[in-house]
Amino acid sequence: APGCTRLPLCSPFPMLLRFLIVLLLPALFLRCGTTSEYPTVFVALLARNKATVLPYFLGYIEKLDYPKEKISIWIRVDHSIDDSSEVFHHWADRAAILYENVDFDADTSVVEYENLSTQAWPAERYTHVLKLRQSALETARRKEADFIWFIDVDNFLVNPLTLKRLVAQNKPIVAPMLDPPVRITYSNFWCGMNEEGYYARTDDYLPTLYRERKGCFEVPLVHSTFLVDLRASASKELAFYPPHDEYSGHVDDLLVFAFSARKADCAMFVLNDEVYGRMPLTSPEYESLEDEQEQMKAYVLNELTADGPVATSRFLETFLPPPTDFGFDKIYVINLEHRQDRRLRMEATLEQLNIQATFVDAVYGKTMTDDELKEYGISMLSGYEDPINHRSLTWGEIGCFLSHFNIWAEVLSLGLKSVLVLEDDIYFEPNFREAVDSLLAEINNIHLDWDLIYLGRKKLFQEREERVEGSEYLVKPVYSYWTLSYILSKSGAKKLIAAKPLSKMMAVDEYLCLMFDEHPRDDWKAHFPVRNLNAFSISPLVIHPTHYTYDHGYFSDTETSGIHSKQETQKDEL
Repeated sequence: APGCTRLPLCSPFPMLLRFLIVLLLPALFLRCGTTSEYPTVFVALLARNKATVLPYFLGYIEKLDYPKEKISIWIRVDHSIDDSSEVFHHWADRAAILYENVDFDADTSVVEYENLSTQAWPAERYTHVLKLRQSALETARRKEADFIWFIDVDNFLVNPLTLKRLVAQNKPIVAPMLDPPVRITYSNFWCGMNEEGYYARTDDYLPTLYRERKGCFEVPLVHSTFLVDLRASASKELAFYPPHDEYSGHVDDLLVFAFSARKADCAMFVLNDEVYGRMPLTSPEYESLEDEQEQMKAYVLNELTADGPVATSRFLETFLPPPTDFGFDKIYVINLEHRQDRRLRMEATLEQLNIQATFVDAVYGKTMTDDELKEYGISMLSGYEDPINHRSLTWGEIGCFLSHFNIWAEVLSLGLKSVLVLEDDIYFEPNFREAVDSLLAEINNIHLDWDLIYLGRKKLFQEREERVEGSEYLVKPVYSYWTLSYILSKSGAKKLIAAKPLSKMMAVDEYLCLMFDEHPRDDWKAHFPVRNLNAFSISPLVIHPTHYTYDHGYFSDTETSGIHSKQETQKDEL
């Protein structure tokens, strides 16, 4: 065409242009198609003395299935005396690149309120929190965010779709229902409110909490974690501070905001159609920072017990406890190869506690044959029967005994001085590391002659156990069940092997009690004339089973593996 200059086909420019178009255009379309329709969300986080849970809370935030470029995060650390400021600062520096914006600020001054525990707050403290929440709300409005999402930093949002699902409800204020700890009925919503604006019991609360009815329900109050639609015209009237002119109730951010929402005609809703997250049990009885930190540790460990691995922020690994083996030559975890669910949960728990352990394959008794028993030199103890259901050993109990026996044998073959043995269906007390460290220090200080120390067991008789002289942590155990966890010395392993238990086999927990001469069956004792195992137990116990017999999710590999003899009955595990 006149006046136009055509570049020759051999010119590199059109080839380069076509290459860039082919390379970039799909990505541009993909970006527009996947993020442009998403509303912007301003996430408001307040923290005070929550360093213990922040690596996990932020791990769940990172895993949210929502375009991060549509999320701004506003963080305020409020008069903390723990490492909350340091943790958040570290995270904000590294995670900011992922989000539209990360605004972090910390008030590092320490404010002393009169008669203040970690949970019991005076009016001055509530007023300060109201002002912080109001600051977040005003900042979100200035930035013209579509939503503001208030989240308590000890709420674990385990469902990656939580934010998407809340936005999709198209409600002025909506909260994901947060599941409380087992046997607790406290959650982040009310179904009833009296005339004074305080909680009132209703018939709808428990069916909603237990998901006997599912959906998105209007309620008088939500708290802890909730999403506010700032696009709604009525939301312009919402405020935390100052409280509404007509408000005359207690100075409390929950109550003040709920009153403001009613006056603005902004209905509150709770969404319970799926599991979205969990919240901890809080109590005014926690009077110190140490108490609250122990509570938060328990919260994390309960999460591991309930659902396996807890999300951990990839930016905060340095804030996990330093690795330890407690000075043991080896820490064993007994795990059946096909029970990968238990292995994953134990790996996550040990990672949380930062304990270095070795997993060993348990003997799967259910697949054993009589010929294999002969190869091991196994025969049943004459006259043995389960004390509860009066039957012989199950194949699973045989495998369980061999699993422990193999560890005892390895202790001797490798010349190990002391080891810690853990089964894979256990729950650790939050103070496990500190308790074991203190126990081991005490053993050295009092020069204890020991072979085996229980960390987890079931005491069968209610008689009082004798405290070890000069010890703060140890008792002399009576007849007990379970081999959840114990510390074993080389001398203890030698005694357990020397008694040749495979040729007169019984359940392994019965055998241990017999060897420290606390078993009630004299006829069984006659087969083991030397019963001099120096056994002790930590008290209180620091390890428990993850599930008891009638708990939801309970399953026993030893009890459901079939009976070795022709008997058909099964033992009901304690």
